Amino acid sequence: MSNETNEERLSRLEQELAELKAVLPEHCYGTKGYVDVHHASASHWQKIEDLEDEIKQLKTEMGH
Repeated sequence: MSNETNEERLSRLEQELAELKAVLPEHCYGTKGYVDVHHASASHWQKIEDLEDEIKQLKTEMGH
């Protein structure tokens, strides 16, 4: 188990989410073929959704 506190975990997850969102425009409108970009973008969006869900759950557990 990790020694990471809920606050530390929340901070790390929020930073990771911000980084994913920061690279999103370049990522979605890359120079690769449409199919490659589409699949990569779907994966990218799934990571964002997963992080948002995890952050929401963690905030709920912390009483935020």
